[in-house]
This record gives sequence, C-alpha cells and structure tokens, in this order.
Amino acid sequence: MGEIMGKKIIGCGLVALFVFLGLVGSGCVEPDDPAVATVRTYLEAKNTSDYNTASLVVDSKYQSKGYIMMTWTRVEGTKNKRVENADLSSAVSGNQAVVIANYTETTYDENVHNKIGEENVTQYFGVTNIDGKWMITKISTDPLPPPVATGPVKKTLLDYITDNAGFLLPAALAMLAVGVLIDRREKANKGGAAGSIMIQTTQISRFVKCVPSRMGAGSAGTVDVWIKNFNQQQYTGVVVTAAFPDGVKVNKKKLKFGTIEPGQTAKQTWTVKPSASGRFSIHDVTVAFTFGGKQYAGALDPVWLQVA
Repeated sequence: MGEIMGKKIIGCGLVALFVFLGLVGSGCVEPDDPAVATVRTYLEAKNTSDYNTASLVVDSKYQSKGYIMMTWTRVEGTKNKRVENADLSSAVSGNQAVVIANYTETTYDENVHNKIGEENVTQYFGVTNIDGKWMITKISTDPLPPPVATGPVKKTLLDYITDNAGFLLPAALAMLAVGVLIDRREKANKGGAAGSIMIQTTQISRFVKCVPSRMGAGSAGTVDVWIKNFNQQQYTGVVVTAAFPDGVKVNKKKLKFGTIEPGQTAKQTWTVKPSASGRFSIHDVTVAFTFGGKQYAGALDPVWLQVA
C-alpha cells in the first residue's frame, strides 16, 4: 500500500511539475493576450494552407472548414503567398475582442521560389470567447468598432493553473519529494524483512560502495559491491539486491554477504553484460542486514554504467 501511495504521489508531483515547466517554456505563465494568440494561429495556418488548424480557431457559424478552404484556394490564392512580419495588437472587453494585424504579404511564383510581389496589409479580426475558448467571429479589411462585452469570460483549467502558477512549483516539488521518500522506503522494505528499521541513503552510502568496471557493448563487465563494518558488533544476513535495465544481463541480482565481522570489509560482485553502448542505470539498490538483534534496510542511489 505504501509503495502504491508513493508512486501515486510521485506521479502527481511529476505531472504538476511538468505542467508548470511546460507553461514556463511556452510562455503561458507570463500574462498573454489569448485573442492575439488565436489570430496568430490563424495567420500561421494560412502560411501552410492548414485548413484544419484554421478551422479550430474560427467559429464554424461564421466560417466552416470548407468555406475557409474555398476562400483561401479560389479567392485569396494563399498557396503562393506568405504572411511575414506580423504585428498584432488588441482591444478586449469581457468576452469580446478586436485584434488588428499589420503584416507583409509576399507573393511568389508557382514554384514558390521567386518573389514577384509584396504588399503591406492590415486586417481586423473580431474575436469572441465561446465556452472558455477565443474564436474568430469576424474578419474584415475595414476597421471594426471597439469591442463591447456581452458576457463574462469562462475560465478553463489552463486559466486556473496559470492563475496559481506561483504556488504550483513549490507544491509539485514537495509532492515529488514526499513521493520519492515513501517509494524509497518501501523499496528498501521489499529488500529486507517487514518491520525493518530504515536507514537514510546518506548514512548507508558511508559503508556500502558500488564500483563498476570499464565495459564495452557485448562484453562482460563487473560491478563490485563493498561493505565495511565500522561497528563493534557483526552484521548478519547481509543481502544486496537491485533492478537492472533491459539492456543489461546479470548473473544474479541478489548478492549474499552472510556475516561481516567488526572492522571487516567484504566484497561481492555482479557480473553484467550490456547489449549496447550508452549509459545504463542500475536502480533500486537495496541493502538489508541484522545488527544488534534488529533488522535494518536502506536504499542507495542508482549505479550508472558507462558502456563504450
């Protein structure tokens, strides 16, 4: 149950984090005019004669996909034209907006290689927020009157996310950290017996070391696992387990050290054979043992194999 919970928390944290990073990367976290974005999408679609995309931002009650295709093909001849240097500005009132597009329309010959004409164009777009999405409802070469709201703007899920973007990143990172901690503890429990006392990774890495050898694709290599007993009592029932990637064969996943006396250093070895060159991760490296009559377990960081 704990492992499932840990994975769920990790999943939620990653989703929230990726959404936040996606918004930052796309510029959506910064205040932007969605009406302008709608018109820009339309003009970019026009450059590639992408009727499908254009129909997604034009209200079908104003122009259907078939109408857009006919107009672009037979009337405007957009196949041999390109919209360049578009400068867009807008006026918004509630659920209504007017976007003014100033751009250069360049005309090419049939081979779309030689420029045969250039014209400065100004177009006016009426844009309406319909069920939370801004849609083009009017296109004109004549100026349109200032927009007058006819209703409120319906917020979408993206709007709520961007409105709270400042809180999303800390929450996502916190969820991810908690999930990783729970998941790591549960993985360690799987390696040891139920009820084991958990050891933090920073503590267990002080006396357990994994040292991979040099290796090439298709050739055998080794990963030496060293354990040093710095205490005054012996470790008993010492076992190290790990999960190996699909591209790496291993002779045995569980290394049994048995008893390690005080002051003693013990070594066991994984013999591995990577099938391809690259970087591979041995993960879920778990150490379990008994010390002073109590059972302990802990998880190490992944071990990376560099395969030539």
